[in-house]
Amino acid sequence: MIDVSQASDARIYNYLLGGTDHYEADREAVRRLMSLAPNIRQLARINRQFLLRAVRYLVGECRISQLLDHGSGLPTRDNVHQVARRANKAASVVYIDNDPVVLAHARMMLDENHTLILDADMLDSHRILSRSEQVGHLDRKAPVGALFVSCLHCVPDERNPRQHLKNLIRQLPSGSCLVLSHLASDDAAFREDASQLMQQLTGQQWARIRSFAEVDAFFEGLEPVGGPIGDVARWRPGTALKLQSPDRTLMAYGGMVRKP
Repeated sequence: MIDVSQASDARIYNYLLGGTDHYEADREAVRRLMSLAPNIRQLARINRQFLLRAVRYLVGECRISQLLDHGSGLPTRDNVHQVARRANKAASVVYIDNDPVVLAHARMMLDENHTLILDADMLDSHRILSRSEQVGHLDRKAPVGALFVSCLHCVPDERNPRQHLKNLIRQLPSGSCLVLSHLASDDAAFREDASQLMQQLTGQQWARIRSFAEVDAFFEGLEPVGGPIGDVARWRPGTALKLQSPDRTLMAYGGMVRKP
């Protein structure tokens, strides 16, 4: 049973992108968030376009044909597997989420050919890797593209997402890439206010907005690929979209790095 009175992070993102899978609680959450971050809808679009550019680059130029999309959220055109297969028809995509609404929609809308929809916590790398390998969606000897796009704001510090990423990368072969974006701000008061608001509205589905330096730490020891770590709108830009907030109070911040 879905509690439609409670906003959902996945449905909020769907609404920001112009989707149809949302309720009044999700729309109200966006209205309240926009009072603090007027550019949040623009940031969602910038973030999504970054994801699609990164997938094209991974599959088309880096020749990585197996992708793990952590915290994948509700299906949104174009989906990761659709973009990946335009570059390589044999590309394999594993979507990872544990939101029952996301899983139900994904199973209805996504084709199963070379696509796995895995019910798992995005930090449960042992289950993700072993299950993906078991059903033939992952070759542990070949490079992997690990996607963590606009999802780690849902992971609290107590779960140590930075260490998790290190552990995951350690298990992947040389040449694998990490694609990551995160809502980030260097305004401590803004981070606190916006994070508390979204925790309240989503029933603690959110953790927090992090600083630029905290997001930089996720990439530590790995080589940037395709462009520097920073505003993802500037990572191999192929769009006229620009941030609407000139003071850069809130950004979609991240990039792509490679394991040596």
